[in-house]
Amino acid sequence: TQATAAAVAPAAPPVAGAAYALVNPGFESTTVNRKGDPDGWYSFQHAGDKSYDFVLDGDRPRSGQRSLRIENTGPEPYGAIAQIVEAKPYVGKTARLTGWLRTRDASGLGAGLTLLVLAGGATLDQNFMYEQSVRGTTDWQRFTITVPVKPGADRVEVGAMLRGTGALWLDDLELAFVNP
Repeated sequence: TQATAAAVAPAAPPVAGAAYALVNPGFESTTVNRKGDPDGWYSFQHAGDKSYDFVLDGDRPRSGQRSLRIENTGPEPYGAIAQIVEAKPYVGKTARLTGWLRTRDASGLGAGLTLLVLAGGATLDQNFMYEQSVRGTTDWQRFTITVPVKPGADRVEVGAMLRGTGALWLDDLELAFVNP
């Protein structure tokens, strides 16, 4: 991933079960970074020619004025969007990511939320919704995934990924750190 290109969000107060204040969790901000990604987020895809578009979309958001659309436009197997959170204050807790997804013609491995816990760039644990991957054409559905924040963790990456063709919309993300 291109995690080094994104700024790490400051840690929220470590209150068990409290919601963490993600930057732009509903994609309402129209501010974009120099790469064109939504405020607070960074996009990436599998190596190769540009194969995914990442667009603030005003067509049928779950709430507010916009959602984020990830759309396959080429041969690469996945495209994703993520945000980095400092993990150290939450070691021993469980990261819980909730978000709303809808899809159009999602094929291959499908679409899902992503949650990774890392230490020095190495993955300690991850949840990519492999068992509940979203395929086909669906309306807005709420999903929740969890991952333990293990000792040594220095960052948590939250986001969503489209693994194949079609389109994925993402809206209204919530992150919390809860007791296991």
